[in-house]
Amino acid sequence: MKSFKFDKLRRYLLRTLRDTEVKPLAPQHPHSVLISRATYSPWYGDQAFMTAYETVKHSTLVDIYRCYELWTLVRQLEHVPGEAIEVGVWKGGTGGLIASMLKRFSLPKKIFLCDTFQGVVKAGEKDTVYKGGEHADTSREAVMDLMSRLDVTQHVEILPGIFPEESAHPVEHNRFAFCHIDVDTYLSAKDVFEWVSPRLSVHGVVVFDDYGTWGCEGVAELVQEIAKNPDFFLFQNLNGHAVFIKLRT
Repeated sequence: MKSFKFDKLRRYLLRTLRDTEVKPLAPQHPHSVLISRATYSPWYGDQAFMTAYETVKHSTLVDIYRCYELWTLVRQLEHVPGEAIEVGVWKGGTGGLIASMLKRFSLPKKIFLCDTFQGVVKAGEKDTVYKGGEHADTSREAVMDLMSRLDVTQHVEILPGIFPEESAHPVEHNRFAFCHIDVDTYLSAKDVFEWVSPRLSVHGVVVFDDYGTWGCEGVAELVQEIAKNPDFFLFQNLNGHAVFIKLRT
């Protein structure tokens, strides 16, 4: 009887959520609550990930699903030449996860963490919610404190300022295997991608964190524009990520 009641409740919740839609901010930006029938949760069986995630989870707005995707993507890029870079660090949670993976497998890479530490920049007409200055409740010191607690400072270098105009100079001649873009606005994301794409190794990966997020419709529009580029393969992950893989130079 208990099992029957639970199954009935489950079907009701799935039906209710499936039929629930978030009102689009514009006709070209539809949203709905996404419910998957998938239940496999490999992150719970990955003790190294869970240990790192417990340390960083209060320093990121990225959910466990996307965090685990970043973790596994970096692991698979072991043999792709180049470093890792994250633009849009906030309090350092996802950057710390990436650095933890680099340390765990002794990968000869480091991650460059780039942030204004003064909030979101370059908000414009393509951005439906962000106006600029959001997520300023962080600091370089707070990020480095998290890196110290994770014991990954040797894998991390912080580049403060607006990227790429103010902070990219120290790494303009570097090659990259991985880039995580979490900047919330169309123009900022566009500038980051245009800077990193010629420096990205073949089979390197670019992840747009904000692709599936309500309020970041400008980033979703940018992703659709980049998808027309034949040099990149796009995987639209319904966990909220857009993942580009570079196919050729």
